[in-house]
Amino acid sequence: MAKKQTTSQFMHLELYSRAGALLQNGAGRKTSSGGVVWEATRVEGFTEHIIADGFIPAPPTYLYSQNDFTLDVHYENVLAQVETEKDSLGRKIKSDKNILLAGVVSYPKPRIAEWSPDDEQNYIMFKEQSMEFMKKQWGDNLLCVLEHTDEQYPHIHFYVVNKSKVADTPAMHPGFAENIRIEKEAKALNQPVNKKEQVHAYKNAMRLFQDDFYQTVSVYCGLDRLGPKAQRLNRTEWKDRKRATKLVAKAFKKVKEQAADINVKSNTLNLSMLELEQQIANLIDMQAQVENEHKAIAEGVQDLELAQFVKDNYPQIATSFKMHKIRKDANAPNSSMTKGKKL
Repeated sequence: MAKKQTTSQFMHLELYSRAGALLQNGAGRKTSSGGVVWEATRVEGFTEHIIADGFIPAPPTYLYSQNDFTLDVHYENVLAQVETEKDSLGRKIKSDKNILLAGVVSYPKPRIAEWSPDDEQNYIMFKEQSMEFMKKQWGDNLLCVLEHTDEQYPHIHFYVVNKSKVADTPAMHPGFAENIRIEKEAKALNQPVNKKEQVHAYKNAMRLFQDDFYQTVSVYCGLDRLGPKAQRLNRTEWKDRKRATKLVAKAFKKVKEQAADINVKSNTLNLSMLELEQQIANLIDMQAQVENEHKAIAEGVQDLELAQFVKDNYPQIATSFKMHKIRKDANAPNSSMTKGKKL
């Protein structure tokens, strides 16, 4: 990380292969995907740059991770998947094929220990907004996000892989996605690839990507899209721009706090409504129980009244029952009285 940095945003993306790639200036090889993982997880032997800057390496803090895996576990799973994949000709994926997209977002205010409460709150917002941006951009292909605070500037690393096919991970990079699109179009037309068109498309895609990050994250955290030199502003203009940027960030923070308060009140109201609905349901159940009890009591009263009537009028009821039985038996087809009449 650079030691001097303005209050402008810093967002960088890079693709990595297992073997690393030769640098164009001939200064050696680009870091491999494994080296990136080991540097991020602070493996011994990959932290010399931190020690050289006078800081003590410390383990990262995970802000997000699928299945709560550590970065090295994610990487092991990626390597295992690569071993099972084949290219379009049925061959194994080459070691110099890019399989990991890694990015870094740096917060341009040094050393957390020296921050004011407002700085801390702004940094929290910066992290939250950054993760929302990443999840929206890459969805389920975002493996994990981790934070480093052991260097001069706190920063966030994130790692992306095409989970359906690791070899297609380069298409997760906005700039390379445009290069791939142009190559496919040229191949379909059986024409050579226009390198100048690729360069232009790459730069334009990355410019739009940085603009999106600024509009989603930086503007709400008091950060600028570009530094004063890039914008060619004098000191007075730069101060005015910074003042306006801070006002926007404060306004957003206030709106967000109000929205959170409204959300809390809304949740409280919803909870109260649920409780009221439950109470009404309980009252309806109680009413049904009372009605059933009243019905049972009414039926019981009728049974008591009938029993009392039978008791009071038993001789008459018994005599009537006997006479009724005699008449019924006499009218029966097989009775002796009926047979006598037929003879």
